[in-house]
Amino acid sequence: MSASPTESKTIMQKLIERSKIYAKSHTPAMTLSEGKALPAGSVPKVNVIISCSDPRCLPEEFFMLEKGFEYSIVRNAGGRAKEALCSIICMDTLVGLASVIVVHHTDCGLTHLTNVSIRNSLLSKNPSLESSIINMEFGEITDIPSAVLEDVSFLRDSPLIDDSIPIYGCVYDIGTGLVSEVL
Repeated sequence: MSASPTESKTIMQKLIERSKIYAKSHTPAMTLSEGKALPAGSVPKVNVIISCSDPRCLPEEFFMLEKGFEYSIVRNAGGRAKEALCSIICMDTLVGLASVIVVHHTDCGLTHLTNVSIRNSLLSKNPSLESSIINMEFGEITDIPSAVLEDVSFLRDSPLIDDSIPIYGCVYDIGTGLVSEVL
């Protein structure tokens, strides 16, 4: 159930107030037009990090990333590559890719759900949409390292991503804060 308009407005007002505080120390980023006007090769290609939308999994924090053009974070449920592909293609078209890093994390919500359980939940709320819901896939994860390897393979096998682009996979441990590469 979505929040009522009054609740949403209160949430939005809080975010706008935070934005006003942030804006006081904000340093404007280079615009895309300014970047395009620079000499060829002077704007670095971007490293795309695919990560889960879980609020406990923040690559900006555990990779200690700085603001700028070096990294672009694509977030979705489970940090799944299939869902992120359109964003990766857009970044490649816009500025080019330096690499793609797939990040999954321990205790991911998609390890506690299955495609069937999500479909059943949707069907209980929208039985008239059964024909649309019945074949939906949500990227369930039964084994985190295997899911990372599946996503890395999906990207490496995609004809839409140049073979020269390095693609890495790793797992962030929400308990320790450590990231380990999955090979």
